[in-house]
Amino acid sequence: MESNQLAGDAGLTGYLDGLRAAALRLTASEHEADDLVQDCLASAVQGVDRVRKAGVLGAWLHQILRRRWYDLLRRRALERRRLREGRPDVASTPALDDELVRRALAELDPDARRVLELRFFQSRSSVEIGKLLGRSSGSVRSLLFHSLRKFEARFRALCPKETV
Repeated sequence: MESNQLAGDAGLTGYLDGLRAAALRLTASEHEADDLVQDCLASAVQGVDRVRKAGVLGAWLHQILRRRWYDLLRRRALERRRLREGRPDVASTPALDDELVRRALAELDPDARRVLELRFFQSRSSVEIGKLLGRSSGSVRSLLFHSLRKFEARFRALCPKETV
């Protein structure tokens, strides 16, 4: 199937309502459902050459949607596990003072600062960040991991001793 066939009314747009309904059932959140459908469609456009028959397009799109949902669930579980295992609980973490955050970010190298800004202030995925920075998503995840550690160390060093 060619990319220009997907752009018409019989293409991807014909599946939007069904995809959104399925995403809403999975996420129970309109905002997350919209994000999930957007991720699904972005993946579909990139892999459209793999679809040979127009009749399987709907099933293929729903399969992509489910896989994106599973990816999101895995990321959330990983974040929860990292918080449980290696991070202090919220009560022992100093309050995030805006000025201290700005100062800690300013002390990071430009790549570390940029990856943290894209991930946490713009809510970009590692794939999106990779495309923007010209890196693989694995490289972005590694950079993000190390950048977070550097940020945390600098932030804690800047905090008044009685709050740490």
